[in-house]
Amino acid sequence: MKFASSFSALLVVLPFIVNVAGLAVPSEDGLIARQNRGQQQKNAAAAQKAAQAKAAQANAAKAAQAKAAQGQAAQAAAAKAAQGNKGAAANNGQAGKGAAAAPPPPAAATASNPQALQASTTVDKSVIQNTDNGQNPPVAGQSAADLSPNNFANLCALGLPKVPLTNGLQVTTGSCNPIPIGNIPSVDRMPSSKFQFPKNLDTIPANQDFDIILATKNIQLGTFTNAQKTYFANPQKLNGQGQIIGHTHIVMEPIDSLTSVALTDPKKFFFFKGINEAQDGQGNVKATVTGGAPAGVYRMCTIVSSATHQPAIVPVAQHGSLDDCVYFTATAGGAAAGGAAGGAAAGGAAAGGAAANAGKGKGKGQAAGKGKAANNGQAAAAGQQAAQPATAAPAPAAPAPAAANAGKGKGKGKAGKGGKGKRARQL
Repeated sequence: MKFASSFSALLVVLPFIVNVAGLAVPSEDGLIARQNRGQQQKNAAAAQKAAQAKAAQANAAKAAQAKAAQGQAAQAAAAKAAQGNKGAAANNGQAGKGAAAAPPPPAAATASNPQALQASTTVDKSVIQNTDNGQNPPVAGQSAADLSPNNFANLCALGLPKVPLTNGLQVTTGSCNPIPIGNIPSVDRMPSSKFQFPKNLDTIPANQDFDIILATKNIQLGTFTNAQKTYFANPQKLNGQGQIIGHTHIVMEPIDSLTSVALTDPKKFFFFKGINEAQDGQGNVKATVTGGAPAGVYRMCTIVSSATHQPAIVPVAQHGSLDDCVYFTATAGGAAAGGAAGGAAAGGAAAGGAAANAGKGKGKGQAAGKGKAANNGQAAAAGQQAAQPATAAPAPAAPAPAAANAGKGKGKGKAGKGGKGKRARQL
C-alpha cells in the first residue's frame, strides 16, 4: 500500500518534472546574436532618418533655387520694362532717356503716411474728383467735359508710343504730360507784372546796351529748374504766403509797326531771357540786352511761370492778365520816329479826347466834345488835324495825359457835343 501511494504521487509530479527539464538555458552565443539584431535595427532606423533629412535638405535647396530663379526673372523683366520706357524724343532733336520703373507701392499708403502716399503708384481715393461734366442741366453754348474714375491718371498711356511722354523734355513734335497741375493760389495772391523800362511807346537808341526793368507782385521769383530735363515735370507749388513759387521770362518780337495787326509767329523772336533771380527790395528784376536792339519796332512781353516752366495757374477764369506787354521803337540815337510813333501819339491823343496841339483852335471832325487841350499854349496843328476819329487810334495808344494843361480847344462833329472837362474818356 505504501508503495502504491508513492507510485501514484510520482505519476502526478512527473509531468511537471518533464516541463522543467524542457526549459533550455540560453547560451552566450544566442544572447550575442540577439543583441546584434537589435543594434542592426537601430542602425537601420538611424540610416532611414538620415536619408529622410537629406532628402528634405535637397528639396529645400531646390525650392530656394527656384525662388532665386523667379527673382532673377522678375528683375530681368523690370530691367527690360525700364529699358523699353526710354524716351525717344528730346529737346533740339536729341533723344532723351525715360524715367526708370517706379518702385512697387508700399503696403500702408494712407493719409497718415504721406511718404507712402507719394511713393504709391495708385491714386488715393481721397483725391478722386467727383464733379460732373458741367452739363447737368445742359447750358447752351457749352461743351460737356470728359469724366474719369481715376483723375485721368492713365490718359497718356492711350497715345503711346505715337505720342511720347513729356518726361521733363521740351518735345518739339508734341507730347503728353501726366503731371497734375498742383497747388493754386487764392484770388488775392494772383501774380501781376508791369514793365518799368522800356515803357509803352518809348523810343530808345538802337544797337546800345540797355536794361529791361520789370516790377512784379504776388509771386516768389528765383526758383528756376533745369529746362532741359525738368520741363513741366513738377506740380505748381505755393510758398508760406500762398504765392506761386517760380520765375518769369521776357521775350521781344520784332513787328512791322506800332499799328500793325499782323499775327506774329511764336517761333520767331529777337530776345528771350528766363530770369532766375529773386526780386530786389522794390519787387523789381532786370535783364540786360547786350548790344541793344536793331532799329525797328518791338513788342515785349512777360511769361510768368511756376518752377518747372509751366504757365502760372490761378483759381478763376475771369481775371486780369498775369503778364505785361509793351510796344517800343528803337532808332538811331533814340530820336522819336516821325512816322509810326508820331502818328500813333497823335491818334492816341485824339482818342483820349484832346482837341488840338494848339493854344486856341477850332476843328471840325468826327471826334466830338468840348474840352481843354494844348501844349504850353503854343499853336500847333490845325483843329481838323488834331480831332482825329477814334477808329484811327492804335491799340497801344498814348494815354490822355499827353494832351495838355493849357489853352482851350473846341471840336464839333457828327457825334454831337460832349461835356466840358479837363480830361475826356480814355480808351
